[in-house]
Amino acid sequence: MIKRTFLISIVVFCVLLSPLVEWARAEESAKDTTRAQRLGVYPFPIVYYTPETGVAIGAAALYLYRDSLARPLSRTSDFTFDMTYTLKKQIIAEGSTDYYFFGNDEYRLLANTAFKIFPNKFYGIGNNVPADSAESYTSRSFLIQIVLYKKIQSKLNLGPLLRYESTSIVETDPSGALAPGIIPGSKGGFVSGLGFSLNWDSRDNAQATQSGGLYQVTSIFNRRGIGSNFSYNDFQVDARHFYELIPTQILAMQAAAEIIGGTAPFQNLARFGGENLVRGYFDGQYRDNTSLVFSSGIQNPGLVENRRCCVCGNRPSGGEGGEWGVNEFKLAGGGGHQIYP
Repeated sequence: MIKRTFLISIVVFCVLLSPLVEWARAEESAKDTTRAQRLGVYPFPIVYYTPETGVAIGAAALYLYRDSLARPLSRTSDFTFDMTYTLKKQIIAEGSTDYYFFGNDEYRLLANTAFKIFPNKFYGIGNNVPADSAESYTSRSFLIQIVLYKKIQSKLNLGPLLRYESTSIVETDPSGALAPGIIPGSKGGFVSGLGFSLNWDSRDNAQATQSGGLYQVTSIFNRRGIGSNFSYNDFQVDARHFYELIPTQILAMQAAAEIIGGTAPFQNLARFGGENLVRGYFDGQYRDNTSLVFSSGIQNPGLVENRRCCVCGNRPSGGEGGEWGVNEFKLAGGGGHQIYP
């Protein structure tokens, strides 16, 4: 308990320190009109729909800052906070920061924290779970993840990663598979991990990319010795590239994979769906030890982005020597709008 409390205190302090320092710097820079020209706080509403949330409504605030006088070649730093409530009675509060500092962006701090009360569905584990196998459960979770990148070369970045997650299963279906507490994670628990992240980032803009690419490898080692109830490794690969077809049309392509080694809680198995990967699928309907996703889309740069996506993902059966056959892939497509401040 002492180790866990100490760990939480450290990571919470790190997450809160960055935006507070940046805010103080912005207030000081506001005295100089040249520096303050890129200072901005942007409130905006949140309205979306996903299969696992239904209609969701909320509000967010985005704070952007770039000290163009002290660091003329620096990228824009940001801090975001949002709160969302869904028609399925889910509550989500999230905060994140993407902070560049020291010289010519020698260091970059990425930190995310989230608190959720989340009525959800569990379909089972594997790539071919029946659609009518869903059972209801409710979880309460707190997550914090921090990555501190150091620039190795102009576009190559490497840094340590720290992740902590606490999950409580507050309600299950008495007749469901989670109720006996046999499936890892069905009784909740703590996940604590250390690792690293390595990436090559040549994007011209992290929020509304028009050219360049991001190629990233992340490894997280979760161990009982640092407060985790589960021991497993999480290996992730994410490759994205953006091509300008014509001045107003950008082709965005992505390939992503995740491999779990060891015994992970069912909540943290590799999966797709929701708002991040393969939109249109219920997030977590298909989960297992391995996932593979390919996606592509056409987007419009500027304030309004139009996306038309065709995506396929794969979830082979973990522990059964499943092969990557054509029938193991799922397809999805769609379109939408995303507004940037």
